[in-house]
Amino acid sequence: MLKWHTFKTKFRLGLFILSLSAFAFSLYQVTQYWNYQDVLVDISKQLKKSVSQEAIESEIDAAFIRSDFDDVRMYLEIAKKHNYPLAFSKYEQQLVEQDTQVKRIVNNTSNFIDGFLKGDGSNIAGIAGAVSADFTVVGDVRDLKKETNKYLAGKDVNELIVILSGTGIGLTALTIGSMGTAAPAKTGASMMKLAVKTQRISKGFQKQLLKLGRKIFDWPAFTRLVKQDNNLNNIQRAAKRAYHPDAIQPLKKVAVQVNTIRKSSSAVDTLHLLKYVETTDDLRHLEKVTLKYGSQTKGMMKLFGKGALRTVKVLKRTTELLLSVISSIVSGVISLLLFLLRKVVI
Repeated sequence: MLKWHTFKTKFRLGLFILSLSAFAFSLYQVTQYWNYQDVLVDISKQLKKSVSQEAIESEIDAAFIRSDFDDVRMYLEIAKKHNYPLAFSKYEQQLVEQDTQVKRIVNNTSNFIDGFLKGDGSNIAGIAGAVSADFTVVGDVRDLKKETNKYLAGKDVNELIVILSGTGIGLTALTIGSMGTAAPAKTGASMMKLAVKTQRISKGFQKQLLKLGRKIFDWPAFTRLVKQDNNLNNIQRAAKRAYHPDAIQPLKKVAVQVNTIRKSSSAVDTLHLLKYVETTDDLRHLEKVTLKYGSQTKGMMKLFGKGALRTVKVLKRTTELLLSVISSIVSGVISLLLFLLRKVVI
């Protein structure tokens, strides 16, 4: 009889320890799912409260003056979506009269050639030319040679252009070798280089890119290899030797985000939007904004400023969190009952 009593006591003690362990584990699980996520402020809801009809009309008139007809269409889309009573027929007639197909073809051809040869541009054709040159390696080698000549002449070198050009040469080889899977990162790197050239990238973001890029492209090693011979072929060979692909992942992630922004909005808009980015967190928020607002993102940013990138912390409510809470309650109650039962028996 004594043995049976001892067995029951030990059995209850074991159950109590087991249920207490389950309770502790379930509490730990709650902490894993009890977290917050960044949610963008819905600027669309705030638009009519913060932006007047006159402000949008002013932006449209300014876009007409600089012959930026894509911007005109963007602001008209925003106005229609949010029910601003503009004189839409008047603006559309102006577009028909001023934005002719012949004018576009002539301008686009000229701008594409300039972008390809010089590696800069502020419109869609010029940017397409600059990015196309980078995809053939010609653009990256040209920019690297330009910075190398500055270095050999004792002039200041733009280190970020050096890094992005050198990284671009490595990414071109990777793009070819991976059957195009590295193309988004390659395009994003070219867009960032173009933003640096046209001075549309913040100092804060430049610092972060330099920190990431210095691990990828070894400028001192590169200069040692080209001091005696700085022809284009040797520059390309030296760049490949100074490039460290194992360190590219953080910068590649940033480049892919920039390319996502480009795809969601446009290449021209991306150059404008990057000036709002100070940190990689800003870039991540901007990526979310462009995925939500698409071609209207540039207009939203111009109307709201950097406030459009503001986020709020929202508690994640997941099925896992709910199950963990229920599990904690059940195991806690069982532990309490077993504890009380054990005291009664003792």
